[in-house]
Amino acid sequence: MKIAVIAKTRLPIAEPFRGGLEAFTHALCKEYISLGHEVILYAHADSNPALNIKGFYGDEYREQYHFEIYENDEYLSILKDIEQNDFDLVHNNSTHELPVIWGAKASIPVVTTIHTPPISKLKAAIKICSHSPNLHFAFPSNNFKATWQPYLDSDSMVIYNGVDLAQWPLMRTRRDYLLWFGRIVHAKGLDIVMDAANELKMPLKFAGPLDDRKYFDEQIQPRMQETDTYLGHLTQTEIQLQMKGAAAAVSAVRWEEPFGLTNIEAMSSGVPVAGFDRGAFAELVNADSGVIAEQRNVKYLAKAITAAIPLESDKVRRQAERFSLKTMATNYINYFETLI
Repeated sequence: MKIAVIAKTRLPIAEPFRGGLEAFTHALCKEYISLGHEVILYAHADSNPALNIKGFYGDEYREQYHFEIYENDEYLSILKDIEQNDFDLVHNNSTHELPVIWGAKASIPVVTTIHTPPISKLKAAIKICSHSPNLHFAFPSNNFKATWQPYLDSDSMVIYNGVDLAQWPLMRTRRDYLLWFGRIVHAKGLDIVMDAANELKMPLKFAGPLDDRKYFDEQIQPRMQETDTYLGHLTQTEIQLQMKGAAAAVSAVRWEEPFGLTNIEAMSSGVPVAGFDRGAFAELVNADSGVIAEQRNVKYLAKAITAAIPLESDKVRRQAERFSLKTMATNYINYFETLI
């Protein structure tokens, strides 16, 4: 199968990943290729060349005030190039509205995996165009699909995200500290995690890109205790090493997260998770792998962490095996074959 994959082009699809969408796109394309399919990934020009990248803009325009104009031109260039090549199917993983609008009149199936909540331009494009026969949609969780259902006039699939289980082996051998990793922004709730760790008097290690410096300076740095450590923006291999001594990985997101790859990465490493019942979290964990806080506050998050720490690593890992990269990619390919 010859597949055109459209990425969100603002950030490179390369390590260290800025977020889950970049990690998802990288892993999925790698798996498509390993399964024997021909892939062209339309992405930021600085993305991993092993994924057969076709990039139109690098960084030259991305910091400009009018970048949205350049971004529109970039997606128009991508769609024109797709039209000039003989693809069997387009797998759209961007959060931009133009691939959806274009797909309404495409001559081949266009499958959009939706990774972002209903936002104005994308929501409008999907509401107007989703009845088109060659437009199809996939969601990473049932919870997230429900948030989009009012704007869809077509069938859609739930295909859970997955991680490379070989790349995230069982690592946990100690219970020395709590662990958090992700983009450091208000929506991810690192400040809540820090308050829970402080209440339990447990060391916290955290990692991720400083996407909101003001939030870090005003909410994170003042909360740091002597036992807390900011590890910086790590590669996946560097994060794995931190799993060895992690008592639990903690999530306290303030939004309805579509999936939450970091939870599966921790669980695959044998690290139990504790978090709020938001987004897909309750779909990912069971009694052997994590604990859901009864209420969304520091007190109940601390109780959930305490209950998660004793969970056995091998049982945590077995739950993560339900969400393998191979299963995810195979489910997508099977779906594509029915559409073709």
